[in-house]
Amino acid sequence: MTTWRFRIKDSGSAGRRLSAMAKSVNFCWNFFKETQITALRRRSAKIIKIQDGSEKVIANFLSAFELSNLAAGAAKDLGLHSQTVQAVAEEYARRRKQFKKLLRWRGQRALGWIPFKASAVKISFADVRVWTGPLSGKQRGRGRGCVSYAKKTFEFWASRILPDDAVIKTGSFCQDSQGRWYLNLTFESSSLQYQSQEGAVGIDPGVKTLATLSSGAKIDGPRLRERYLVKIRRLERTRLSARRRQARSRKFGPLPKRKRVAKLHAKVANARADFLHKASTRLVEEYRRIYIGNVPCKLMNRSRTMAAVSLDQGLGMFKTQVTYKAMRAGGQAMEINERDSTRTCSVCLTAHPRIGLQVREWQCSVCATVHDRDVNAARNILRLGREALTHPGDRKVAGA
Repeated sequence: MTTWRFRIKDSGSAGRRLSAMAKSVNFCWNFFKETQITALRRRSAKIIKIQDGSEKVIANFLSAFELSNLAAGAAKDLGLHSQTVQAVAEEYARRRKQFKKLLRWRGQRALGWIPFKASAVKISFADVRVWTGPLSGKQRGRGRGCVSYAKKTFEFWASRILPDDAVIKTGSFCQDSQGRWYLNLTFESSSLQYQSQEGAVGIDPGVKTLATLSSGAKIDGPRLRERYLVKIRRLERTRLSARRRQARSRKFGPLPKRKRVAKLHAKVANARADFLHKASTRLVEEYRRIYIGNVPCKLMNRSRTMAAVSLDQGLGMFKTQVTYKAMRAGGQAMEINERDSTRTCSVCLTAHPRIGLQVREWQCSVCATVHDRDVNAARNILRLGREALTHPGDRKVAGA
């Protein structure tokens, strides 16, 4: 399953139509929540029978089938497709079951979201231009796309063309913080395959460098924080002074430069995602088996000293992208416990005392080998990954 996103041409009436449909989707969502609250007030629990004949008491939560039946026939009045109402009911029931509580209301601040299924849309492309990339050698395509939904047609920039054997499963229209609309298509295709080369590599994720490979190569991070931090701080100081003036005068309103701040944050996020996608794709194309150290991204993101750099590097996004791209390419990506990988010599396997973070190179006292701490850790991760394949019980492997 692959998901592609396309930017919709929403400068004219298309944006107003999508915004009106998004309000109808919010109405359906809030109706399902209000119905659920009413059902719990009338009867807080219900009894179900199990296959062995016994009975079980559970909370009176409505299923997606029951919710969609309650909203049957309302799609035409709301200006939506009938499968969109069903998709909203399924999503509400799924998320309610996942978080085990009543979900939030969708109001004016909620970003636009219009889900649909495959039979609700028709996709077409025109003015298609196909060429071969000069560096990657891959076939590229671009053109003008149209999507028909609920008897309305929306144009989008076809930055890439769907494969001929693509089978669309589901999708949605979504809105970002700047009010721009996008088309998301989830499809299946057997032609989207990476040509991975035979080989294995160990990766040590870090803060100074995004990833250090066991081959000795290092992938530097995007370092977007250094480039945009001054601009973000300047805008936030302006907004802070405006917030203080509003607090003194007791007259609150929208803060200045709101659109500039949202545009700048979106630009940083897009640049980071583009960099990580390119780096992860190169790794998957070069190596079939990838072993990554289990850096605790959640703990790093909560640290006062390392949170800013960790979030700027996008370590969690990078590990996720490498994992699913390796699976799609027919390879293997495993997360290895990297404990003591830095202070263990990768040549003689001698464990040394702990080394401070300020020490970037050290020499083994047994074999006299000089190690770069990150390259040495990556080589140990590669060794542990190979051992995990032959002796799974010798080393704890996360995600194996």
